[in-house]
Amino acid sequence: MGCRIDGVLFAGFLLWGCANPLPPPGGPPDREPPRVVAVEPPSGTVNYHGNEVRLRFSEFVDKASVLAALSVQPPKPWKADWDWWGTTLRIRFTEPLDSNTTYVLTLGSDYRDIAGNTAETATSVVFSTGFHIDRGRIEGRLEDAQPAGVFVLAYPLAGILPDTLNPAHTPARYRTQVGSAATFRLEGLPDGEYRLFALRDADRDGLYTEGRDALGTTTGPVVVRADSPATVVLRLNPPIDRTPPEVVDVRSQSRQRLHVVFSEPLDTLSVTAAAFALEDSAGAATLSVLAAFLVPGTASVVELVATEPVSDTARSYFLRLLPGRIRDTVGNAVGEHPRWRVRFQGRLDTAVVRWVQILPRDSTRAVPPWQPVELVADAPLDSAAAEVTIEDERGRAVPFRWEVRAAQQWRFVPVSRWEAGRWYRVQVRFRTASMPGGRRLADTVVRIHFQVLDTRSYADIAGDIRDSLGCGGPYVVVLRAVRGASGVWRLLLPQPGPWRFREVPPGVYELEVFCDADGNGRYSAGAAFPYRFAERFARLSPLELKPRWSLEGVTVVLP
Repeated sequence: MGCRIDGVLFAGFLLWGCANPLPPPGGPPDREPPRVVAVEPPSGTVNYHGNEVRLRFSEFVDKASVLAALSVQPPKPWKADWDWWGTTLRIRFTEPLDSNTTYVLTLGSDYRDIAGNTAETATSVVFSTGFHIDRGRIEGRLEDAQPAGVFVLAYPLAGILPDTLNPAHTPARYRTQVGSAATFRLEGLPDGEYRLFALRDADRDGLYTEGRDALGTTTGPVVVRADSPATVVLRLNPPIDRTPPEVVDVRSQSRQRLHVVFSEPLDTLSVTAAAFALEDSAGAATLSVLAAFLVPGTASVVELVATEPVSDTARSYFLRLLPGRIRDTVGNAVGEHPRWRVRFQGRLDTAVVRWVQILPRDSTRAVPPWQPVELVADAPLDSAAAEVTIEDERGRAVPFRWEVRAAQQWRFVPVSRWEAGRWYRVQVRFRTASMPGGRRLADTVVRIHFQVLDTRSYADIAGDIRDSLGCGGPYVVVLRAVRGASGVWRLLLPQPGPWRFREVPPGVYELEVFCDADGNGRYSAGAAFPYRFAERFARLSPLELKPRWSLEGVTVVLP
């Protein structure tokens, strides 16, 4: 049953003759993950002159998944036979092993038992064919909601130019796999400096594929010494999106409106009339775009409203996107884009303009003190025709900021937060029902009464940040509700020092602080090529906030 393997994975094994035994019928369901309970030779063996490795499992396992999860370092072409005896796998190398060499046989965490339970951790067997054995190791954990199956790749930097190392092209010399326990260990490493990557390898080719694989790096250099393990904590960036949005369809809604369907969700604030042009076949701008906005309830469908209805429905126009205007949610902007031939068809717009969302709803109680008032219509609104007043329960005018989020979306934000427990009245009155584009507003007066949540039972949390290494950007403090509450609170600090969150609902929370080195406000787990370290971070959890209580002295030390 011998076959050649590729030097990294035993994926080339032939599986005939390896039927899995079936569990006995009846009894409680098996929820116990499989594990390796014995290995031969024992890990750490030197002067090994045998030609086989044995793994004994805690239970019957799916044989194909075990063979697919095996790898050997150093990577090189191999020939091997294997056989099973009950729960024991014997791997026999059919060619001599190199002399004076440290070998690491790793069983990744992807294998499973016959009930389908996957392993919690990977297993490694380290042995040497000489007197010396490399004893360096790297231990760590992966902070991720779904850690199982993620690979950890290790590249020794000795003898190479680090700036040329690209995991998209160069397979790792050492690697292991993270299990459901979110921990990992790389063993049998020679002393020296290493570059580590966490990789969610979608196609399992052992290489990083940008746009498809999630990847993360360490927050600093990793130096391995035989006398003490290197310890790291890894996180993952989502797959990098460098693809700008594209138009996939254009649908006529009337003689004045089009729906433009994009390939992905868009940045709401990038959708404006100035981003679109409607031209005739000669390329002249013959039809002005009055408004453009995301259709309520969608993230990728834009409604375009022409200044006036088209009289000739047989006439074709070309829809053109101006480069650099429309962006997706990660900032990729539309470049040069093919024009779309369109026709305005159907009837004239006679439907009235309706409100599709008013927040908070009338007579709502327990409105958070920081919640703005928001109005969303299904057509463009005329701010010049609107009068807005906001008063408290005593009839006093409340100063506010009027934000036009989109052509049909307004937001009213109080200059100072709403006062806890008070009632407020908001009135929006339009002097005319005629809205931009000719449609008429069904309700020209909107009145909302709401009461603000009494936050006197809420809690505070405060502390300070300590960082002896300094940061090339600001510090971001994030408080996330875990249990008993909901929401996320953020602070931005220019330097280490005190911080405080006020009026936080009672519950259990996680606190995260990171050095925002690239200044984009989001955590970055580094980059593969050109290489960039992950941003340093620290997390504290659980933190319980009790009603009417202030949790003080929460000190966060960035490693």
